[in-house]
Amino acid sequence: MVKKFRETKSLWLVAVFVVTAIIFILSCAPKGVRRRFRPKPCLECHTEKLEEFKKAYIHSPMGRKDCEACHLRHGKLPVKSLKERGSGLCYLCHNKMALDIDKMPHIHTAIKEGKCVVCHNPHASENKFLQKKLGNEQCLVCHDRVTFTRAKVHQPLTNGCLTCHRPHGSEYKDHLKKDEIDLCLSCHSATSDVFKQAHRNYPVERRNCTGCHTPHSSTNDKLLRESVHSPLDEGKCSSCHKRVTDLNPLEVIAPDGKLCYSCHKKEERGFKKAYRHRPLDEGRCLSCHSPHATDYKAVTLKGKTDLCITCHKERKEVLKVSRVHSPIKEAGCVACHNPHASENHLQLKVRQRQICFTCHAKTGKELRERHTHDPFSKIECVQCHDTHGSNYPGMIKTPPTALCYTCHKDKEEEFFKVSIHTPVAKRECLLCHKPHASGYRYLTVGAQNELCFICHSNMAKDMLDVGIHSPFKERDCQTCHDPHATDYMAQQIMPLPQSCFRCHKDLEVMIKESRISHVPIDEGNCVYCHSPHGAKLRHQLLNLPQELCLSCHEEIVTTKKRRGHIIMEEGDCLSCHLPHCSQLRDLLTASDPLLCIKCHSITEQPFLKAHRRIITKTSRCLGCHEPHVTKKAGLLKKMEHGPFAKRDCILCHE
Repeated sequence: MVKKFRETKSLWLVAVFVVTAIIFILSCAPKGVRRRFRPKPCLECHTEKLEEFKKAYIHSPMGRKDCEACHLRHGKLPVKSLKERGSGLCYLCHNKMALDIDKMPHIHTAIKEGKCVVCHNPHASENKFLQKKLGNEQCLVCHDRVTFTRAKVHQPLTNGCLTCHRPHGSEYKDHLKKDEIDLCLSCHSATSDVFKQAHRNYPVERRNCTGCHTPHSSTNDKLLRESVHSPLDEGKCSSCHKRVTDLNPLEVIAPDGKLCYSCHKKEERGFKKAYRHRPLDEGRCLSCHSPHATDYKAVTLKGKTDLCITCHKERKEVLKVSRVHSPIKEAGCVACHNPHASENHLQLKVRQRQICFTCHAKTGKELRERHTHDPFSKIECVQCHDTHGSNYPGMIKTPPTALCYTCHKDKEEEFFKVSIHTPVAKRECLLCHKPHASGYRYLTVGAQNELCFICHSNMAKDMLDVGIHSPFKERDCQTCHDPHATDYMAQQIMPLPQSCFRCHKDLEVMIKESRISHVPIDEGNCVYCHSPHGAKLRHQLLNLPQELCLSCHEEIVTTKKRRGHIIMEEGDCLSCHLPHCSQLRDLLTASDPLLCIKCHSITEQPFLKAHRRIITKTSRCLGCHEPHVTKKAGLLKKMEHGPFAKRDCILCHE
């Protein structure tokens, strides 16, 4: 016992020693590096940006690979995870520029809209200041090239736009470096003989140079604007101004209107009309025209619609719509209006009733159609259309879905019913009706007997010689359907079966006088059995009589092994039953047994053999027989009286 205890004690000591040694060894091992989450550099994924480092000029944060100077690692704004929107991002670093721009009354449009990246690449560029394009090409991204590339180019322009302009903004108009006059005089000496001779010695040095000259390029050697008043072009300044020797040589020799008519006598006579433009009436020609030169036809101060909306400000919004009237886009307001005077209201070039047809001649011919829309027949186009433009097709005043109901308000309520024709539900009146005129009643797009088949073309295939419904054959859909909406299925004018009874009056009378009617008749569903349009079978039946009847009376054929009534197996259900109504139960054509003995003669041998004798007092065949199918011979019922099952009739009968 003592020996065993010593051995156990030794084993425990060895175990304790081994565990202690393992712990000591592990404690002496070098500590492992603690695992930490370290983000990957952006360029490991955005490898395409590595090409930017090969360019001549690199944005400072990009050069430092400090992407997070502009971008947030996990995003804030959805676009490129930028810290701020637009120029606000740039101003985080370029704060001095932000302060300078805030003080400027005239700011470059790109800067004003916060779009520094229109001109500058945010990462790197081959051009100084990270410009996307070099020199003038950068400006021509937005500014029309034609204006700067005419035959005669202003010398400073060849040196670059920044010769005269500041790129971001300025205290002077058009972002000029100096006031316009001072800027021009910094190159052009007003005291030189060349300057004086060119201006006929008039003291113009402190006048608006760009009132006559273009600062960029021109088609003439004098850098005059494209449309030049003839006295200026001919150097006849004294035609309008006092002589150069006068104390006030730049004053005009007569008031505004009178001065113009001293040359434009023919125009003055032509302006004596019923409707005159107010500036013309007040002799304010210079409200619209420059006396010297402009870049617009007829020396107008602005082009196309821009000139008119300086006064007609309410029309400015019209030009922002998605569908501007084509004449306005192409020629401006003067396409329809005479800018000076007219015999027509609103200074229209032709009478209001004819103005639209000067372009829309084809539409004008529609007035000859047999049926015309009331506003169209009165030539009141503006009832439906906006003459200048709108956001809707055909420049209509309201959305297409609402336009017709602005006049046909009663119809909107009338059409709010259970069953609505799809075009009406979608408010797409023009699927069926023409907006101006038609050769058909109600302005329909086609003849009434063809109109429905424009969409329902598949139904035309149902027009067979056999079993076609008379109204459908004549394509008179409105005999049964309302073209817009009703409270009944398929826009029927009346509910079933009343809709059918409108023509089938004899059937209605028969059903009313009968004791029993077919369930579909009771439920008002003639279409359970008949196609309302047409079928390959007579009476527009949806199927052969047997299949048609069994589609509802399926319990008759539920057993696979059966013996059937011969007539039923031949599919002749109507030999025994009436299809619509009867005075007898089960819609029978005659009562039992009279119905049965029409086929089963009670005096012939098969009948006598089966019944053992002549039966003269039989009241019901169906007391023993099934009328349709059974498992037993002779169509006998499943449950039989014991003596009858043994065919021991004498036991009960004499």
